[in-house]
Amino acid sequence: MTELGKYLREAREAKGLSIDDVQELTKIQKRYLEAIEEGNYEILPGQFYVRAFIRQYAETIGVDVSGFLTEKPVVEESTMTNTVEEVKHEEIPSRASKLKEPLNNVKASRIMDYLPRLLVAILIIGICIAIYMMFPSKNDEKSADTNQSQSNSNSEIEKPKNNALDQAKVNNTKKTEKPKNDVTEQTPAQKITVDSAAGKRTTISLSGTDVFKLEVVANGESYVDLKNPDGKMFYSGILKQGQTQNYDLTDENEVTVNIGASNNVELRINDEVFKYPVSPTNAVHQKITIKNLKMNQ
Repeated sequence: MTELGKYLREAREAKGLSIDDVQELTKIQKRYLEAIEEGNYEILPGQFYVRAFIRQYAETIGVDVSGFLTEKPVVEESTMTNTVEEVKHEEIPSRASKLKEPLNNVKASRIMDYLPRLLVAILIIGICIAIYMMFPSKNDEKSADTNQSQSNSNSEIEKPKNNALDQAKVNNTKKTEKPKNDVTEQTPAQKITVDSAAGKRTTISLSGTDVFKLEVVANGESYVDLKNPDGKMFYSGILKQGQTQNYDLTDENEVTVNIGASNNVELRINDEVFKYPVSPTNAVHQKITIKNLKMNQ
């Protein structure tokens, strides 16, 4: 056990909290919390999460561990240096091996991925053309109706132009007609306002709309959780690169998004990309509170 792990465990026990209690409060898996206390940083999911999980653990039990985190990357230099080196050595070969894959194999696999979709599209187009050829188009029906009406009109006796009775009807129609006002109702656009932004905490307000849909897009690996002020948890876990989470929060008045690595996560509010008021380079771990003011507020 490291000095930091011993310090965290004693502080937790002094507050009467079990490791399960801390897991519930931080949403960090129990095995990661036990690894931090025992100094087994090798089982954590990545170098970034060593510092992030330790800080979140310390904040939850109300202790300051900044003195332990002054050295790169965390706590005892010898232990963490070995951990970081092991992580680096594990990552570098895997990436290098991926780069050595033959280019022809990559291209061939991509073509095979798209081939079934292409065949389905060609089949659908062929079916549509066949249906179109089997049934007469509406234009042909309209043309036939027009020719029939013209032949009927030619057979009828032409009425005298400028008939007095017809002229009187036209004049009465013009008098009774009321001018139409071309009024186009404009749908008010939504508005996202930044109420406050300091450190890792930001509060914004969504107004001008009765719809609140949130899309969380992972451009890299990151821990994310989403909950309302009552503690209702909509999501909690680690998003991998390329994963997306969608939520309809129209009935919620307020939610908070806790993002472990904001540089790897993009938020979209009703399809509008949210720009972080605090740059992810200045605050990687961010908590975004969104207040849903709705249309009538």
